[in-house]
Amino acid sequence: MKIRGILLDSIKYPLLNLKSLFSMGFMILIGSFLLSQYFDFDNYFGNKLGFTGLLLIILLIFVIFAVTTILESGYTFRIIEKSVIGIKKPPELNNFISMFKHGINEIIIAIIYFLIPIFIFIMILDAAFTQISFGLPTLSENIINLFIIILAFLLFISDVLFTVAIPHMAFKGGSFKEAFRFREIFRKIKQIGLKQLLLGYLIVVLGLVAVGLPILKEILESANIVGFMIAELIVAPYIVIFYARFIALRYKSHSPI
Repeated sequence: MKIRGILLDSIKYPLLNLKSLFSMGFMILIGSFLLSQYFDFDNYFGNKLGFTGLLLIILLIFVIFAVTTILESGYTFRIIEKSVIGIKKPPELNNFISMFKHGINEIIIAIIYFLIPIFIFIMILDAAFTQISFGLPTLSENIINLFIIILAFLLFISDVLFTVAIPHMAFKGGSFKEAFRFREIFRKIKQIGLKQLLLGYLIVVLGLVAVGLPILKEILESANIVGFMIAELIVAPYIVIFYARFIALRYKSHSPI
């Protein structure tokens, strides 16, 4: 399948199972709402329940957010898993134990792949903002600029590896260790072609910015609960499902544009 076909398929794909789209959106909405209301909870429950009650509320918020995030990651893995074996419709959002397991695996894999960029980002934050201190050595402005260039390069490399590693793991049955079969992953990247990967991601990013940004801007500028719900319930899950489908089809096909 050529990149044009992959994009058209990925655009239509989230709309083929509206139940799963809205179910995933509901999970994203819950997590986002709890985070956005954290300070209100802090002010209200801090006065009503004291320190212990506030601590319990914060813990509950964290647990709910963590669970919804893990399930979201697990569902994106399921989309990739089903897509690489040729299933054309989004899977049902069920079997939550399996989703939770795959979600944890995907998050751990992401942390491992992006560990070095995360560390460099922390160093840049520590150097750029005096109010943030991680106890790291002071860096000059030239060194900070160099680290920003290195960070951009490593983020790109990590993203290329990660977005091939996850479909590869799904294609190989979902085993955690398959995400680190670097010889096979590099071979697949070579088959697809680094230029084709870069071109595909560039097209996706430009498309999302061109189409999604005006919609999100209008929603956010309305500054009301309806706009917030539309963004989290429809726009966010659509983008997540679209991108999961895209990287799965990109893995399956290495045809030129």
